[in-house]
Amino acid sequence: MPPEPTKGASRAPQSAPVVPAVASTSPPAAKVTVAPAGPPSVGLDDASGKRERARKAVLLFGTSTEGSEELRFVPVVCSLDGKLETGKACGLAMPATTRVRTTRTDTNAPAILTITRSTRDFHDEAGGRDYVAPTGPACCMYNTCVEETIPYFVKGNLVAPSRILAVWPETADVDLKPQPVGADGVEVVDGPWVGRPGERGVRIDQAVRAGQQRLVAISKRNPCGSCGALWVDRGGGFAIVDEEISGADSFDVLATSDVDGDGRPEAIVYEIWRNDYGLHVLGNDWSKLAYRFNCGNI
Repeated sequence: MPPEPTKGASRAPQSAPVVPAVASTSPPAAKVTVAPAGPPSVGLDDASGKRERARKAVLLFGTSTEGSEELRFVPVVCSLDGKLETGKACGLAMPATTRVRTTRTDTNAPAILTITRSTRDFHDEAGGRDYVAPTGPACCMYNTCVEETIPYFVKGNLVAPSRILAVWPETADVDLKPQPVGADGVEVVDGPWVGRPGERGVRIDQAVRAGQQRLVAISKRNPCGSCGALWVDRGGGFAIVDEEISGADSFDVLATSDVDGDGRPEAIVYEIWRNDYGLHVLGNDWSKLAYRFNCGNI
């Protein structure tokens, strides 16, 4: 049975149908691959097998709901015949049952998963809306569900990370690069938060660079709800990313990608809210939201 997207919603009955070295004569040590530091839910896109550009390719976001061992995926961004699309359109381009590769290869999230569309209608009890299979909400909170999409579920039970990305088809090259926390290697001292009166408590949580673009997630050092901010620099100085996403406690840039292979990356950003979460995609222009659903609430 597919899991509930989150608490506060119920299902309708089933419908039919990631000192210089000193010379030595000792043999060199074996190379050890070290994953970047980062949230435990984000790993390297290191599943074995070939990679190739696909005519259609989809990047999905997955999470497990509280009290459930099942994993639920929703499509967030895709390339359909070279055109960048988001959300529901991406899910409609996928088969009803298919294999995807994940960004994490450990016992909790196998490198390859088989996912399937829901065959049950879904009733949002709090919001009073019905979703006819295979459609469903992107996520739900205590008072409603949001965004119609095509959810997919993992067959069988699986204890999995709460934030995971997957790629369809499993061999698709989407230049997926899970991003570590911190700001190693990314210059951030020219940001507007530096030297500003009253801003000494600002903390740089994460900084990401892709080409000429920089994306910086900041929050306050002391516990402070709704104090997260996301700044972008596209070559002309930093500016706040769309005001629509302000109010989150903090942000986690899960990964960058280039799903459509045009050399201009997307950014997949997780919004950390006090009681729930949101997710958004920054398209080729990182200063604007290409897609978003938000189940965060204060």
